Amino acid sequence: MTFGLPPLEGVPAADGSDCVACGRCCHHQPETVTLLEADEIRMGEPLLTRLTVLHDRPPFFRFVKNDGEACAALDRSVAGNYPCSIYEVRPAGCREVDAGSPACLEARSLGHLGTSVDFKRV
Repeated sequence: MTFGLPPLEGVPAADGSDCVACGRCCHHQPETVTLLEADEIRMGEPLLTRLTVLHDRPPFFRFVKNDGEACAALDRSVAGNYPCSIYEVRPAGCREVDAGSPACLEARSLGHLGTSVDFKRV
C-alpha cells in the first residue's frame, strides 16, 4: 500500500484533542466514506458538488471524493495538521470514528484507515 502516513504508537486522547495532529483515519482508499440522505441534506448542494461523487448506476451511492490517498475534505494546507474542512457537517460514517475506537487504533497502527467496521469505542 502506497498511501497514508507513518504509523503512530500509543492510544489517542479519549477526548479527541489530538485527532487533528493524527489524521490517519482520513487517509483511506476511494469509495470508503459513503453518504446517507441525512448527510446530503446536512452538507448542502455546494459541498456535495465540490466534495462528492455520485454513482450513475443503481443504487446511486454517493461517496466523498478521494484522490487515492486521503479524503477530499481533509485540509492538508498546513504540514502536520489534518483538520476536516467540513467537520460540522461531516458524514455519519466520519462521526462514528471515535478517538480510541477499533477503527481509530487500526488507522494509527497502519498509518491509514483499513478495513475495520467497528468504529465506536466499546
